[in-house]
Formats: sequence, C-alpha cells, structure tokens
Amino acid sequence: PDGDGLEVLDEIRAGSPGTFALVMTAYASIDSAIDALRRGAHDYVLKPLALADLRRKIERIARHRQVERENERLRAIVRGESDATTILRRGGAAMAPVVELVERVGPTNANVLVTGESGTGKELVARALHERSARASGPFVAFSVSAIPEALVEAQLFGYERGAHFGADTASDGLFRAASGGTLLLDDVGELTPLAQTKLLRAVETKEILPLGADQPRRVDVRLVASTHRNLATSVREGSFREDLFFRLNVVAIDVPPLRARAGDIAALARSLAEKHARSYQRQITGLTDDTIACLQSYAWPGNVRELSNVIERATIVCDGGLITTAHLPPAVTGLDPGPNHDAAASSTAGTTLDPNLERATTAFQREHVRRVLERASGSRDDAARLLGLSAATLYRYLHKLGLKGFRAEDEAS
Repeated sequence: PDGDGLEVLDEIRAGSPGTFALVMTAYASIDSAIDALRRGAHDYVLKPLALADLRRKIERIARHRQVERENERLRAIVRGESDATTILRRGGAAMAPVVELVERVGPTNANVLVTGESGTGKELVARALHERSARASGPFVAFSVSAIPEALVEAQLFGYERGAHFGADTASDGLFRAASGGTLLLDDVGELTPLAQTKLLRAVETKEILPLGADQPRRVDVRLVASTHRNLATSVREGSFREDLFFRLNVVAIDVPPLRARAGDIAALARSLAEKHARSYQRQITGLTDDTIACLQSYAWPGNVRELSNVIERATIVCDGGLITTAHLPPAVTGLDPGPNHDAAASSTAGTTLDPNLERATTAFQREHVRRVLERASGSRDDAARLLGLSAATLYRYLHKLGLKGFRAEDEAS
C-alpha cells in the first residue's frame, strides 16, 4: 500500500526473475513506459483498460514464453543434458525395441504405460516420448504417486479450491493443469487408491478434472504417460486396479528391460555416464579400464541404471583424473565386500579356527594356483576367471585377498 507499481515490479523481478510482467499505468507518458521496460516489464498497458489490447499483449507474451522454453530445450540438447532419445540409444541393442517404440509413438497423443523394475529408466522413456511429440515445447511434469501420503494424492493431481480442506488457504491448480499443453508422468500409478483411480479414469475419458471443493469441472489438455514396477494385469485380476482404467492407460505398452539383461550395453552406458559426471564435476576423466568394465559387467545391478549411475558418479568423484579403475568402485561392486552372498567355502568354515600352519599352506597353494592360471591366460583376468570357473567379481576378490591384484604375466616372467 505504500509503494507504486514500479516498486512492486522490482520486488517481483527480484523474487521471481523468470516471471513475465505487464505494468498498467494511468500516465500516458513515454518516460514512464521506458522506465517500466528498463526495470524488467515485458510490456505495459494504459488506463482506461482496453480488454482487446490486454488480450493481444498476453497472447504475445504466451508465444514469447513458448519460444523461450523451446530455445532452452534446444540449448540443453546441445549441452548433452536433455535429448532423452539420444541417451536411450546409448543403451545398446537390448534397448533398440524401446527406442523404436518411442520414435513411433512419441509424435502421437496416445497414452503410454511404461513398465519395468525400479531404476531402469522409465522416467527417461517418458521424457523421450515428450521430446518426440508436438508438445515438446510445453511442460513435462513428473509425479510419483507413492512419494506422498494417499490422502494428498487427489489434491496434488486435480487441485483444490480455497477452503476445500483444512489448511487450504489458497486455491491450487493441481498437476493436471500445471502440465497443460504438455505431458504428465504418473509414476507408481499402481499405488493409486480406488477413489483416485475413479477420478483419473474420468479425467482420461472426458479430458476434464474436478478440483476438490469445485462445482464445475475444468478442461485439461494433457498427454498422459503412466509408469509402474508392478504387473498391472495381475493387479486387475486381484481386484486392486480398475480394468477400464488399465485399458485406458495401456494404449501402448513399453517394457524397459532390467540392466542385468543388458550386460552387453553396460560398457557404453558406463562410458556415457562417466562423460556426463565428468562434465558435472569438472573432472578430466578419459575413460574406464578394461578391468573396470569387466567388473561392472559381472555385477547383478539390483538397482539397475540408477545404481550404475550412482556408482559411476562416485568413481568420478574419487578419481583424480585419467582412467577410472576398479579401485574407484565400491566394494559391493568389485566383490571385495562379501555382503550377504558370502562364498560357500567361507561359510562352511564359519565358527571354525584353522591351524595357522594349515591356513598359511592353503593360502600359499591358492595363490600359486591362481598365479599359474593367470600366467596361462597371459594375464587376462576374464580368461582366468573362465578357466577357474569363477565370475569376474569373485576372481577380483581372490586377487585382492591373495595379494595378486596387480598381477601381470610379463611382470611375473621378468
């Protein structure tokens, strides 16, 4: 109350620099218009207000905002930070069917159900569908159903009117309207309550939502992508998920394979992730050693691509530069940490104290045997692991235990 419009403009620009502002003034002077534009207003209107003029200016701002969003998306692609389709292509042969479906379905408005284990990259698939669509310049909104309490899911999705529930001091548009003109990803859709499923079905069928406390529905223009790690067909048979909603969401199904089924893709993925994290942390990483790649390929990856990304990020941080080696990987991946799947041989001796002489003799025999096999394999750890009937990860653990971690055949010969 103690300031003028230009001072309010300054506060808006300081607190939310991405906001577009129109200034309305009663003074038809060039000086006041120039001052408003200089201080960050996008345009100005004069009193008395002409609604047709205001409408034209708002439409012009909306077009400008759309161009800015598209330019930022293109800049992100140039920086290698976006273009989800390109990232999916790096997934290798096992991801080729996924990429083909994304390229075919992306330009349409069809609802898509993306399935796969946690961490396989379902959100990346959803982003790729968005980027391939005519909605690419619109918003991409991702919402995890399981991330918030059940009672708040409907309010988050469909919005609410002021006073609709305790604490609703202001109205909320909800995520459907926030994603208007773009794509809404509903992750963990199988966790929706029966009531939320009913309201979602109505939104999908009628393109309308009814915010909590509202009397009239609101039109929405959203492309819906749902994802889940559950088997929704099984949930339908068990009665925990609506069959009609399942068919509405499952117009096109895309199943993302787990990383353990894509061992041949791990090398390309690891190198791509190393480049990405090296840029992020400004590290001079030149690649990964062959031993590191072999170790990564031998690991089961229960956390899938998300876990691989975390492991490579950690390695990038602890590596001073050059090549990432197995020393930069966490023990659980290299096999040096026995974890819950300890060797049967070790388990069989649990609670037993070996005679020190016997223990030394056993270790010496193991070391000599592994050394000879490595020599016969010309130092190749992969070949040695095959000759010994071990996984690469188990061999790495033995090499560390027996003091042969840095063994090379030429060193032994010299």
